[in-house]
Amino acid sequence: MKPFPQKLFFVITLFYSTLTFGQSPQSVSLYLKNGSIIRGKILQESPVYRIETYDQSQWVFQPSEIEKAIPLKSPNPNIKYKEKGFVHYTELGPLAMSNRASNGVTTSAFSFQTTNGYKFNQWFYTGLGVGADLYAVQTFVPVVLSLRGDFSNTGDKIPFYFLEGGYGFNATSNDVDNLRFGGGTTFAGGIGLKILFTNNTGFVIGAGYRFQRSSVTQLNIEKNEDFNRLTLRAGFSF
Repeated sequence: MKPFPQKLFFVITLFYSTLTFGQSPQSVSLYLKNGSIIRGKILQESPVYRIETYDQSQWVFQPSEIEKAIPLKSPNPNIKYKEKGFVHYTELGPLAMSNRASNGVTTSAFSFQTTNGYKFNQWFYTGLGVGADLYAVQTFVPVVLSLRGDFSNTGDKIPFYFLEGGYGFNATSNDVDNLRFGGGTTFAGGIGLKILFTNNTGFVIGAGYRFQRSSVTQLNIEKNEDFNRLTLRAGFSF
């Protein structure tokens, strides 16, 4: 029969080994004394440091070679950044700024847009967008070419830029004789933030500048009207 201390040591060792086996390797930034920084998962800490980098290479360092090790925030396993492929955006929000039409009405507006396209890499996405801009006195259906790109490809918060240009078709209903509304050039640009919550699906918010030109013809006299707006957007993407 084994002495009690040996039994106790065996149980403690087995319990500790079970806990260690169940834990995931910790991700760290390993700062070396020669100035190098290695990021990856710590596989072993004694008697040497063994670290596996994200390309699955393994590095071994003596403790004397290491200046410090800083733990990294564990990435969400449900989030996967999309490098290329089909991407969809649906966004809506106000077009804010004080601007008066020719009849003196303040033309505040609300905008809705959906965009479908292809992402070629982190920096370049192109797609076709269509939506509705509802001003107080006029309604437009913008059809635009959209360009987008991400400033980062890591983490669950991805900052991005957007540029859009096209034509806004005027869909204003007209019940007045000798009065005709026309569409015109539209373009927009700004920055935003995509907050991922599963795979490549996320919530998006953005802000920028929006321009829309229109024409009003009355008694055969045509006059252009320009709408300059601060665009605020919120929506989702996948």
